[in-house]
Amino acid sequence: MVSRRSLLVGGGLLVLTLVLTSGVLGVGTPEPVVTLENEDDATYHVTAYTVTDADAAGFLNFEVTTEDGQRRLVTYEELVWPGEYRNVTLVDDGVDTHSFTVEPGETTTGTIDGWSRGDATVYVVERGTEREHTSSRAITCKRRGQTHSLTLEPSGSEGSSTCAGGIGWLLRG
Repeated sequence: MVSRRSLLVGGGLLVLTLVLTSGVLGVGTPEPVVTLENEDDATYHVTAYTVTDADAAGFLNFEVTTEDGQRRLVTYEELVWPGEYRNVTLVDDGVDTHSFTVEPGETTTGTIDGWSRGDATVYVVERGTEREHTSSRAITCKRRGQTHSLTLEPSGSEGSSTCAGGIGWLLRG
């Protein structure tokens, strides 16, 4: 006959195993964490969009202001060159969007909510009150525990990403 104590210990071990396994297998996948460091004397506006994959990113539609002040529509693929556009605004519906404002000398960290395993994160970076487009980047990573970092500077933004770092992802979400 099995004692109650043995059943409780066995049940507790089973629950613990299920929790740890769900963390490893990606149930409740935690979203990417982004760190934005402003090394410029201007304010930056960084907008992150979550899309299903890198191909979908290329088809995002934005309204922009051109150098001669005209408003027009462009796709994400057309945001390759910095400085051509200002006031970049997504016009597509149903895209998870997260905006960050980073003041001069400031470092900001945030979570990109709405991300699911396999999604791509698209960043559009704008500088100053004119919101001059300085860079765009799409980060694809099919694994959990992502960290993204962008250093914002007058010559453009430099960035890096890590698909999975440390064991912190086991303890998150």
